[in-house]
Amino acid sequence: MSFARRPVKIPTAGIAPFSRRELLTGMLSVSAIAAATPGRPMISTVTGPVPCNSLGTTLIHEHLLWFGGPGLQHPGYSPIPETLQSDSVDFAVSLLNDAARVGIKTIVDLTPHRPIDLYQQIARRTAVKIIPSTGFYRRAKIPSSWAEIEDEKQMEDRMHKELVQGIDGTSIRAGIIKIASEGAPLTDWEKKVFRAAARVQQATGAPIASHSGPNSAPEQHDLLLRSGAAPRLIVLSHMDVGTASRTERLRALLPLLKQGSYFEVDTFGQDFYTPWSDLTAFLRFFCDAGFANRLFISVDCNWHWENGVKLFEGAEAPTRDPKASQRTYAYMMTFAVPRLLESGFSQKEIDTFLIDNPRRIFCGL
Repeated sequence: MSFARRPVKIPTAGIAPFSRRELLTGMLSVSAIAAATPGRPMISTVTGPVPCNSLGTTLIHEHLLWFGGPGLQHPGYSPIPETLQSDSVDFAVSLLNDAARVGIKTIVDLTPHRPIDLYQQIARRTAVKIIPSTGFYRRAKIPSSWAEIEDEKQMEDRMHKELVQGIDGTSIRAGIIKIASEGAPLTDWEKKVFRAAARVQQATGAPIASHSGPNSAPEQHDLLLRSGAAPRLIVLSHMDVGTASRTERLRALLPLLKQGSYFEVDTFGQDFYTPWSDLTAFLRFFCDAGFANRLFISVDCNWHWENGVKLFEGAEAPTRDPKASQRTYAYMMTFAVPRLLESGFSQKEIDTFLIDNPRRIFCGL
């Protein structure tokens, strides 16, 4: 699995020593040697590696089973009860198959604390490619065994192993690194995660997707670059949330794109986060500035069980959005894209967001 056309760098400090076999495994997993033709690297999916140029229409920021996890003992975390696992798998499959029918080919799952056994069951029943992630989400929203890790090297080792060997004892390798902060400034624990992720990216060439926003993005971006991450392999997510359409604020974010990084937006249909006029102004500003090739659009579809009921984000207090359950993966093609076209965006721009840019970041173009 390779994400960039450059030599793989193995850091010499801050990382555990690897055996010759482990080094070879890691290097091979991120090189074009796995591809059918040179320069076309293979990308890890739940069902196995695929050529990066086969991704098609891709949603870069999604979730299959939100907060699905191994046990009820994890605080701040809503695992899927065993009695609901079969229903959860069936429901996830139905959402993916609905997405396939409207032309979505790939989703990038950005839940690094995921039940990979259930993901395998889901992936076998859909044509949609699923790229899994490694990393650490918000500390209050992950299993306590992960949140209690204080050693930066241990964080690094976990991510590296899931990228080059496999997840939870399987041969399924992660294809992207997910990290997050609660806001700004970053906590000491979050800084460890970001530094570790940057070194793992340097070693493997894997993209990094951060749970971010316009307020925390500059600090996150600066720390990643200072820690050795490549800007062209960084996705700063949720950049439209709370972003006013004032030109001066948008201009302040331009340097991040000028360095080669990407922005992702996903609040389509959620005016309580970002009014439609602000969302479109955000995209239009950066497109007109020449950075359409640095923008992703996605849905950030996520749902969880609450008292035996499936709840999508926004359905509960304080928003209580009655349309929350409509925001599935297919929503991108049935709602977001048509409205963007009505708002003056061209089909070429839409294809750049959904097809060209995912291929660019995973192929290292």
